[in-house]
Amino acid sequence: MAKLGTTKRPIIARVHSDEKAKYVAETCKEHGWHYIIGFEPDKPEDLSDLEKMLNPPKQAVSKKVGRNDPCPCASGKKYKKCCGSSVD
Repeated sequence: MAKLGTTKRPIIARVHSDEKAKYVAETCKEHGWHYIIGFEPDKPEDLSDLEKMLNPPKQAVSKKVGRNDPCPCASGKKYKKCCGSSVD
């Protein structure tokens, strides 16, 4: 599945007002996200996709990190070549 905010899976927002649509558009443009805004006054507003992108869920960090696992500091290096190399 494509990542949210891309051309294949844009952020979809349902709004009632021009002000809210402008807020969604400006926020998405600021972050470089693709989006679709729908005006549907007969349905409740839905900004859940935007909320997910602005407040991503935190990933659970395992208590024990293996030497060959990715480093939890998000450097992209293996633990043994990053933060694990300073452990005595």
